[in-house]
Amino acid sequence: MKIDRVLAVARKNLRSLKHDRRTIGFLVLMPLLMITIFGYTFGGNVKNIEVYIVNLDQAPANQSISAAIIADLETRDTLDIVRIYGPSDAGVDPVGMGRDKVKDAKIWATIIFNETFTQDATRLAGDSSGQSALVRMMVDGTNPNIVQAISNDVLTAIRTALGSRAFVAPIAVSTDLVYGKDARFIDFFAPGVMGLAAMMVTFMLSIISFIHERSTSTLDRLLTTPVTEGEIVAGYALAFGLVGLIQSAVIILAAVALFDIQIVGNPLTALLIIFVFGAGIQGLGFLLSSMAKNEFQAIQFIPLILFPSILLSGVFWPIEAVPAVLRPISNFIPLTYAVEGMRSVMIRGWGIGDIWLQIGVLVVFACVMLLLSAYSLRKRR
Repeated sequence: MKIDRVLAVARKNLRSLKHDRRTIGFLVLMPLLMITIFGYTFGGNVKNIEVYIVNLDQAPANQSISAAIIADLETRDTLDIVRIYGPSDAGVDPVGMGRDKVKDAKIWATIIFNETFTQDATRLAGDSSGQSALVRMMVDGTNPNIVQAISNDVLTAIRTALGSRAFVAPIAVSTDLVYGKDARFIDFFAPGVMGLAAMMVTFMLSIISFIHERSTSTLDRLLTTPVTEGEIVAGYALAFGLVGLIQSAVIILAAVALFDIQIVGNPLTALLIIFVFGAGIQGLGFLLSSMAKNEFQAIQFIPLILFPSILLSGVFWPIEAVPAVLRPISNFIPLTYAVEGMRSVMIRGWGIGDIWLQIGVLVVFACVMLLLSAYSLRKRR
């Protein structure tokens, strides 16, 4: 091996990059984007979990242990206390209202202190043989990380409020899971894996297929036939949507057979979400490929789309663990709605009428991407 020849080959490859500004920008900005997102998301704790508090404790405010616990909860940012109901809220059923909010997934939990909470805790502090004063929690159990974070924060607040009396442990916490009573982490994880697998395969297949057909001139020959741009895009969407559908069916069957995952709702509804999502992702891949000048530029879109989607859509950890500065981005990632919709079907048992928002966003995303893909083909013709 001669070093001058090796250097000549290296110079040739570097010169080819010199004329491709988009590739140079990708080589510099992509690692910066990856380390920034990884650093923020892996370092993030679960924060701003929306909860209601129902404080029916009749003790005076300056003696109330429940008021001290609530005050301590407000000093941290783990829980976002949306509303506190007290004894003065006459004419409403705060416990029933809190349960309805959890059932509708408007909040994650309702924390309840009963009328004699301080009285029970004070009386039982010197009587270890008696029954503990009780903090009731009604929690949406679809996400084990959220449940754990709420429980830990409430227990921390109780210990802080009781001070030295914490060793007596006069207060117990009772958790009532509204959804996901027997859910394990894999039940939370499986819908995310289905959405992620459908996205990765569909996106990469659509980009690679478009590149192949463009390099072999197959696409140009197809555009000379009577077939319209919309028909071409619709054909691709149908094919790759079915690919994502088959792949998700395999994942569901394997997860049920091997890991006994929960599917409370209709599996066909979950597959419908995957199909619509896969059609939209195919349109996105088609559109981005048409914007690339060469194959190398087209391939660069794969990590650019996949990494933010994987890290910010709630696949591996709850969106509440994403730093506040990045959290708004999650609302613009289609995978967020696909995963949330499938979790609602598979763990909460919801139907299409309950996940209309997620379905609607994915339908709009698919229509916009497919229309833009057809428009890009028309420009090419």
